[in-house]
Amino acid sequence: MAEWLRVSNIGPFFVMSHVRPSDGLYRGQPADLEMSCAFAQAGPMQIELIEQHTDGPSVYRDMFPAGTGGFHHLCYWADGTIGEEVEYYRGQGIEAGYLASFGALNFGYFDAREVLGCFVEVLEKEPGTMELFKSIAEAAVDWDGRDPIRYVS
Repeated sequence: MAEWLRVSNIGPFFVMSHVRPSDGLYRGQPADLEMSCAFAQAGPMQIELIEQHTDGPSVYRDMFPAGTGGFHHLCYWADGTIGEEVEYYRGQGIEAGYLASFGALNFGYFDAREVLGCFVEVLEKEPGTMELFKSIAEAAVDWDGRDPIRYVS
């Protein structure tokens, strides 16, 4: 976050520390994942920084070894369910790399690296998450640089 704040002046960042998605499946196998996420808004684009805390395999480690990073994925809201997205991507020859839930939010990462150069994350529309993302976008409008890192419980 410090580098993003320094280089881009994008902020503020909203941090969710040490979260554990539930019912995680990494490439079809149960997976325990703990990570911290930081969200900021740059105009119409949301920036998400992710730090994986567990040592096991993940869609994040598929692209970047521990201690490294870079652009990983793009994301959009599904019009339907994650199950429908799994079927759609399967029809495109693209595997679901990770499927999980976080509270009421169901999401999936699809391994589109061969065709797009990155993963694609898809979120089911969930009112609480949609409201959180809206508040993050609103906080970025006319942000004056104060209180650059804020924690979400």
